[in-house]
Amino acid sequence: MNASGDGVSTAGGKNALTVLVFVSALIVTGGNAVAIRYSNRELDPLFGAALRFALAALVFGAVMAAQRAAFPRGRQLLGALLYGVLNFGLAYGFIYEGLRTVHAGLAQIVLAAAPLATILLAAAFRIEVFRWRRLGGTLVAILGIAVISGIGTSMLSASSLVGMAAMVAAAVSIAGGAVAVKRFPRAPAASLNAIGMAVGALLLALASAASSERWALPTQGTTLVAVGFLIVSTVIIFAAFLFVLRRWSASATTYQFLLIPIPSVILSSLLDAEPLTPTLFLGGLLVVGGAYAGMHTRRPGRRRSGASEGRKRLRVTS
Repeated sequence: MNASGDGVSTAGGKNALTVLVFVSALIVTGGNAVAIRYSNRELDPLFGAALRFALAALVFGAVMAAQRAAFPRGRQLLGALLYGVLNFGLAYGFIYEGLRTVHAGLAQIVLAAAPLATILLAAAFRIEVFRWRRLGGTLVAILGIAVISGIGTSMLSASSLVGMAAMVAAAVSIAGGAVAVKRFPRAPAASLNAIGMAVGALLLALASAASSERWALPTQGTTLVAVGFLIVSTVIIFAAFLFVLRRWSASATTYQFLLIPIPSVILSSLLDAEPLTPTLFLGGLLVVGGAYAGMHTRRPGRRRSGASEGRKRLRVTS
């Protein structure tokens, strides 16, 4: 990955490790939407989200203490706070609320708009260069996700417009969180997640209290398993997210939302007996092809690079 965050490099052992972390996080993330829906069956959504991130924040706080990581200050702290507001407080507040009425597969389709929002936001803040190829690849991948999830069937009509709007807002918030991490000075990953999740948990708890939700710990076995999975997966996912984000661009990193529906559909079929259809294979090809087209950046040849460097030097000397 180049320093400017222009794309994903295809060479080097470090990039191979980044790809491995990226794929592993996808598999873990695949079960999150299903687990959230199980959690929402007993716990009120905002309270469930606040509980999840409060406990995860404690885990990252312990990691932060063990690593003796410095507490962010100044613009570092501001970036961590903004990351918490956007990526946890707003995004997951919308996600938990949206998953009350929106099917998990359809929710992932809407969340697949996160790369589109990230491309626009990253370009607006001059973090990355806007590329039409990425936009085209994103649209193809979203088409594939639509095929996988059966958009246009009764699944869509059963979902509320409010839930759809909540998932769109979540996608934009996630994109903003990714851009905020790139925009502000780098903070240690454990510190960034500990502060971000604590801020998010506080905002979610306040919103839960304002909504007069019932605060009660889970008692059902399935809910306990779901909440436990969400806490563990939260630590894994967001540690991996920052690991990848530090090495790839913001928009390339958020392409995970294009691929998450694949493990989500598989896990959902195993846990909720949802059928696997031929559209899964066709949609999967579209998703992978579109994601590859959008993430892969052509590296200029030596002659072109040399000419470009020559023109830059000419401008400086003149």
